[in-house]
Amino acid sequence: MKMNNLLSVSVRSALNRWFVLVLLVALAVTLAGGYVTYDSHVDGAETVVEQQTTGTWTVESEFEHGATVTRDTEVFSAGEELTNRSLYFTTASPELEGTYTVSHDNTDGNPADTSTDLSLVIRAVEERNGNQEVHWETRDSLETLDGVEIEDGEATETTVSVDIPTILNRTEAIQNDLGAAPGQTEVLLVADTTVESSVDGETFTDTRTDRIEIVPGQSVYRVSTTTQDAGSYEATEQVTRTIEPTRLELYGGPALCVLGLLSMAFLGTARWRGWLAVTDRERVRNEFERARDDFDEWISTARIPDAGDRTPVPTDSLVDLVDIAIDSDRRVLEHGDQYAVLVDSEIYTYTAPPAVDPLASPATGDTDPVAEDTEQETASLSNLLFSDSTESTGGTHPDESDTRDSNDR
Repeated sequence: MKMNNLLSVSVRSALNRWFVLVLLVALAVTLAGGYVTYDSHVDGAETVVEQQTTGTWTVESEFEHGATVTRDTEVFSAGEELTNRSLYFTTASPELEGTYTVSHDNTDGNPADTSTDLSLVIRAVEERNGNQEVHWETRDSLETLDGVEIEDGEATETTVSVDIPTILNRTEAIQNDLGAAPGQTEVLLVADTTVESSVDGETFTDTRTDRIEIVPGQSVYRVSTTTQDAGSYEATEQVTRTIEPTRLELYGGPALCVLGLLSMAFLGTARWRGWLAVTDRERVRNEFERARDDFDEWISTARIPDAGDRTPVPTDSLVDLVDIAIDSDRRVLEHGDQYAVLVDSEIYTYTAPPAVDPLASPATGDTDPVAEDTEQETASLSNLLFSDSTESTGGTHPDESDTRDSNDR
């Protein structure tokens, strides 16, 4: 069997149309395979330098607050502890305590040195154009811890307290002294902390500012906390690592290269020997077969009746015949290579082009033989199915003749 018969008409047409593009793709596959092959077999293993973590150090801080009830009420008893509430009652629990905790975790087990300064800040602030403006501010140091050593995995705590009525009185005194009370009074319990430790011989310093925010009032005061996220530090070192080629690179590269070379060789040979050529007869038959598959739902297999008084109207293609059937809401009748649509006084016909013999030699591409064959077959169809009305009335249909012969026997 010839090579061009192993490839369908559609494949040969596509390869002819996109020959240059397919050839470029094959070339790209060859080049890619060659690059991977060279990289894996010639360059071989690759040496890379990476940063490797040798140890970590984590620092965390936390602010908690609470107040002790100083007198009996209907809802609270004297001495009762209220903790981490968003609101406290000024007359029942006037003194707020803040507990500040610093902890750390070191993979080397080294201790950390901590310095903390706890301060009370009272200030008047106001928002202007999206920015906070401070009108006045006072800062008092409440507790200072310097050089406190914390063992790995341990924590240090510091507790301070502030008296809310005292803060209210002091704020009022400042406002009276200034003769104005601009903005909003804000009370902050601020912790400025510095923590230092070492991991794998490398020293790290963590600096953080945490605070408790207090909004004081004669009857109640509101409390909230703002603390920084945990700080994490890594000690690293440079390490050299060798990356061996994978099996895919070792064998996939040569395979791609060979595939690309074979594809280019096949394309060149097929083009030179004419294996990709498509004759006019093959092209016409292929177009018909595709149309037959596309419009299968409009076609029914049945014996096509004689033309009788109907006027035969040949069509140029099966597509045209199906269009007529759709427009007239009729079925296309198929009998062998003959197709017809019966519409009122006309019978529209089409004869399928002959199938190509796969053992035949390729045509030279001349379109005349195809046109002549098509015209002859169309005329043959008209002679067979749609006989002239001037024929003798004694003529019989082939089927009728067969029936009488059968009965005589």
